[in-house]
Amino acid sequence: MRFRILLIATLFSTVPVVAQNAPPPVSVAHLEGVVETLEVRFPPSPEESGTEQVRGAAQWAQSFLRAGASGVQLRFENISFDADEYFEIEIVDANGANVQTLTPEMLAGRTALWTNIGRGQSLGVSVYGNRNGSLSFELKSISFDRRGMVLESIIGQDQRQHLYEYGGDLLDTVSRVSGAVAKLSMIKNTPNGPKRYVCTGFLVDDSTLVTNEHCVADQEACANTKVIFGYEYNRIGQIPGMEQYDCLNVRTVNVELDTAVLELAGEPGKRWNSLPLADQPAQDGERLFIIQHPAGEPKQISDSDCTVFESISPGRQSRSDFAHMCDTLGGSSGSPVFNVSGEVVGLHHWGRDISGRYSRSNRAVRMELVRTLLSPVQPVPEPPADAGPDTQINIGVDAGSSPDAGGSVDGTGSN
Repeated sequence: MRFRILLIATLFSTVPVVAQNAPPPVSVAHLEGVVETLEVRFPPSPEESGTEQVRGAAQWAQSFLRAGASGVQLRFENISFDADEYFEIEIVDANGANVQTLTPEMLAGRTALWTNIGRGQSLGVSVYGNRNGSLSFELKSISFDRRGMVLESIIGQDQRQHLYEYGGDLLDTVSRVSGAVAKLSMIKNTPNGPKRYVCTGFLVDDSTLVTNEHCVADQEACANTKVIFGYEYNRIGQIPGMEQYDCLNVRTVNVELDTAVLELAGEPGKRWNSLPLADQPAQDGERLFIIQHPAGEPKQISDSDCTVFESISPGRQSRSDFAHMCDTLGGSSGSPVFNVSGEVVGLHHWGRDISGRYSRSNRAVRMELVRTLLSPVQPVPEPPADAGPDTQINIGVDAGSSPDAGGSVDGTGSN
C-alpha cells in the first residue's frame, strides 16, 4: 500500500507542519474562513437614510457581498429595543432564501449574536416594523469562507465518498446513523484577529453533542458556534435540508481525552436522531467507518480499507486512543468512528505522524473512556494487569483548563 501526505497551499495563512510523535503544544481546529470588520448602524443617520433605496414593506435593507464565498454570516452587536417593541429582522441568502428571522422573543436578553450562515456569496438584511420604533443595532463583522491549507491524513489512495455516492454493504447502517453527524462552524479569537474554524460532532441524545476539546473548549467558543445538520449533497448536487442550531452550554470538557460535551438549543436529536455508543472497545483489525465533514465540506464517509490498526495507542495520554486506517482531513476532528453495527467506538481527533509507528494511521479517543464523561455512574475501565505504571488513564473533568494545554491535530498539524 502506498502512503502519502498532501498539502494544498493557503491563500491567507501558513499552518506549520507539526510532527505528531508527541502531542504538539497547541491544538487547533481547521481554519475555514476569515472575519472582516463592518461599521453599519440601524437606524442609520439622516445622511445615510437619505441614500437608501428600500422597496416594499421593509423600513431598512442592506446586502453584503463577498465575491467567491460559499457561506456568509454577520455579527450583530449593541442590540437594543423596548420591551413592547414589535419587529422582524429577516436574513436572506444570495438566492433570496430565508436564512434566519430575528424577533423580539429571540433577541430577549441578548445584546450580540452571530447570524446563521447563508449559502452563497452574499447576505441581505431587512428590518420590518414600526418606523419610529426603539430598535437599534450595529453590524460589526462579516465572516465568510476562504479556502486555505488542507492538511490531509489520507492512508494510501483517498477513498472518501460523499454520502450520495456510497453504495457499499453498510448502506442501511450508514443511512440510519448519518443524520446525527453535524458540521461545527466556530468563530474564534486569534492573535491575528477572529477567524472561522470547522470541526465535526455527533449527537448522543436529543440535545447533547460530542466533539473535541480543541474545537470547542469553553463557553465563549460555544456562544460563537453554529451546529449544522443536513449539510450533504443529494444525487443531483443540491443541499436541500440544511438546519442550524446554537450551542447553549459546555456541559463537560476533558483536556486529557480531547473531548467536549455540548448542550444544543432546539433538541435537534428529535429530528436528526442520536447515536448508540458501543459496549465493547475496538479490536485490532476490526472493520470501521467514519462519517465526517472533512475541511468543512458536505458530509462524507470513509469506509474502504478503514480498520483498527492498533486497539490501544497513545494520544494525549499514553493509552487513551486507538489507531485507525480511515481517510480524514482537517475538519474531521470530532467525527464518530463506527463499528459495522453503527455503534460509536471512537472520537476521531488526531492525524498520522510524519514518521514512525503511527505514520500510517490516524487516531481516535477510545469511546469506553469518553462515555464515562457522559454517564459518570459507569465504571472506569481498568487497564490490563500487565499494563505497567505508565498506563494510567486520567478521566477527571477539567472544564477550567486552558484549551492549549495539550495537543491533537488531524493531518500533521491542523484539525
